[in-house]
Amino acid sequence: MDGSAVLDPSRVPTGAAALWLQLQEVPFSPRGDAADELDTTQGWTPELVQGYTDRVLQRLAQQAPDLHDRILAVDVVTPPQLARYNPNSVEGDPYGGSLELDQSFLWRPLPSSGRHATTVPGLWHIGSSTHPGPGLGGSSGHMVATALIKQSRRTRRFGLSTTRQGSGRGHRGK
Repeated sequence: MDGSAVLDPSRVPTGAAALWLQLQEVPFSPRGDAADELDTTQGWTPELVQGYTDRVLQRLAQQAPDLHDRILAVDVVTPPQLARYNPNSVEGDPYGGSLELDQSFLWRPLPSSGRHATTVPGLWHIGSSTHPGPGLGGSSGHMVATALIKQSRRTRRFGLSTTRQGSGRGHRGK
């Protein structure tokens, strides 16, 4: 079941579930259709959205044959809509901007924050603007969770306080 239904049961009918598909490589301004079936000349028109959605669901239905019979509603957010909803999503970019080397890896958002710790005790910085960079893998959150678990183990093992974060290594203070 989709987490949104667990947190807010009114979002999904009883006995049903929500499925979220996120296609990250959809063009902001489509220039053509490799199958030559969809008209892309006017951008993301309702007809293009419907045709593209039908194509995606048909591919999915190859693995879930009763999919079409079970769909109650479909909501599509196109790249231009995403850009309007989120000003950080330049031209619908789901990755948070530039992927140049000086904007990636340890340098996101700046070299001193490569370990996700901030100067505010208990506050960690995660997301596509942090190491290891953009995408949906959840790597930055996993890295912080791992650091917090290690910090907690050290605290229990050695009886140390971890009130400061500094480098994110769980500074030991009394």
